[in-house]
Amino acid sequence: TPTLVDGYFDARPNERVRGFVLARMSYDPTLPETANQGAVTGQVAGTGSSQGSPSLSSLFAQNTSRPRVIVDQLWLRFDIKHRVFVTAGKQHVRWGTARFWAPGDFLHIRRRNPLDVFDARAGTTMLKLHMPVESKGWNFYAYALTEGAGPTSTVGTVAGAARAEIVLGQSELGLGTLLQQNRKPKTQADFSIGLGPIDVYSEVALRYGSEIDRIRYDENATLPAVSERPPWQTEAEWQRQNLSAAVQTLFPSYRKSGVQPQAVGGLTYSLQYADKDVLTLGAEYFYNPLGYDSPKAYPGLVLPRSSALAEPATFFFLGRHYAALFAAMPAPFNLDLHTFTVSTIGNLSDQSFISRFDYSYTLLTHMRLEAFASVRYGRREGEFRFGASGINVGMQTFSLQPSLFDLGVALRVSI
Repeated sequence: TPTLVDGYFDARPNERVRGFVLARMSYDPTLPETANQGAVTGQVAGTGSSQGSPSLSSLFAQNTSRPRVIVDQLWLRFDIKHRVFVTAGKQHVRWGTARFWAPGDFLHIRRRNPLDVFDARAGTTMLKLHMPVESKGWNFYAYALTEGAGPTSTVGTVAGAARAEIVLGQSELGLGTLLQQNRKPKTQADFSIGLGPIDVYSEVALRYGSEIDRIRYDENATLPAVSERPPWQTEAEWQRQNLSAAVQTLFPSYRKSGVQPQAVGGLTYSLQYADKDVLTLGAEYFYNPLGYDSPKAYPGLVLPRSSALAEPATFFFLGRHYAALFAAMPAPFNLDLHTFTVSTIGNLSDQSFISRFDYSYTLLTHMRLEAFASVRYGRREGEFRFGASGINVGMQTFSLQPSLFDLGVALRVSI
């Protein structure tokens, strides 16, 4: 039951200059007021985060009910001789065309959660130059990113990016790349085309496996000896230290070599069944060579380690093969204030699935009721159930009941 409040300030002194600020406060009264410092583990949250898809290691920490305020957007926009359009500051730039998975969304720090009702991730601080070619409908962009997953305290750590969007008849091609000192380039391409009532899209992201940590479960590993607790160390700190050493041994990390292509393909079909009513059906497939074939490695991504992993897999990127189906029916027949959406996402590699029904109803013009219900099924240890039983890690054994279903309801007011 998180409560989200967005407040914004929008200034446009003339048609060529605009400034915008948007801050978001989140508050969840169902959580404890303070974290339990003596607890070795916190509750593993579900995959319905309202801040994007989190890293699995962050689920080990315990959240609190204290209000949290973030700056979502903070930018200034102007043009240079009506030819180059400049946006400087914290802003949203999303690359790619896919509905559920966006492996080429390099300019956001966190992955998007496709189950979120809206994208609540914070923007990224950057300088964006936009150069349109209006006669052809083409667009060219250049970026300088002063914010990333780590600190950017020197000029050398500022990342640069470029993207081109080219319209060719009924199709559109996008090409983008991200460059940073001492890092290998990240490249993506996306393509979409309209074929009558059918829209076809595809996207591919090229990553170097040598920069991404993967883990495996070593069932024959010999656990390190448990050290005696020194007098200056608390019991909780001592347990966590031994646990981290055991996790590091049982779930060692390694890296793949060469370029790893993450590819998405999908289509949507729009069926007009009445004068103003349209039913949209869609399907999507995601191939992720950086994912895992089975859930055996998942505990090593959640439990604390002696050393942090570099860009580990997150929710919706844990498996190697995914598929999704959806159907959307906005304002059907005389139900002009209602919207219905049904979707199913499956991790084909670990054979776990989640099916969800979303409903929204506009009340009193500015207020909207939103509700959803989802059911999780398939393999109990899989990504969308995330159960565990009797995992022995050193001196401790971990178990977690698998998820069965989720229910949510919300009221949203826009002023």
